[in-house]
Amino acid sequence: MNFITLMSFGMILVILFLLLEKKLFEKEVELKKILSTKKGEKVQSYGEVKIADWLFEHNIEYEYDQEKEIASEFIRPDFYLPRENIVIEYWGIMTDPDYKRKREWKENLYGIEGMTLISIEPKDIATGNVDNILSSYLEKKKGV
Repeated sequence: MNFITLMSFGMILVILFLLLEKKLFEKEVELKKILSTKKGEKVQSYGEVKIADWLFEHNIEYEYDQEKEIASEFIRPDFYLPRENIVIEYWGIMTDPDYKRKREWKENLYGIEGMTLISIEPKDIATGNVDNILSSYLEKKKGV
């Protein structure tokens, strides 16, 4: 075996490893989706249920937790509204420093891409403020 053959084999192994790692991550995410929305889909948290139900009740088309290429990165926004080009993120674990870094990273990507980001936190769910937050952003776009 020559050097180029070994390098090609090594690259194939790396690609296979990355694909396997991605599949395992996607499976882990799917297993965390245990709560049902009014639309009948499974989500990961009570906050996401509230957001999904609000969007469903207001007939707003959305994609939940689907991989998107944003600013040359592949990420999974909680909710993406394709007609409005709006992302809604539910930031449910703000006590975790890694989660905070991930939030800042995603917010930066949305800013680079020029996308509107609606951020919702647990306090917004607890106080029933979701309606006010979503209405204020979306009534201009759709007349909600």
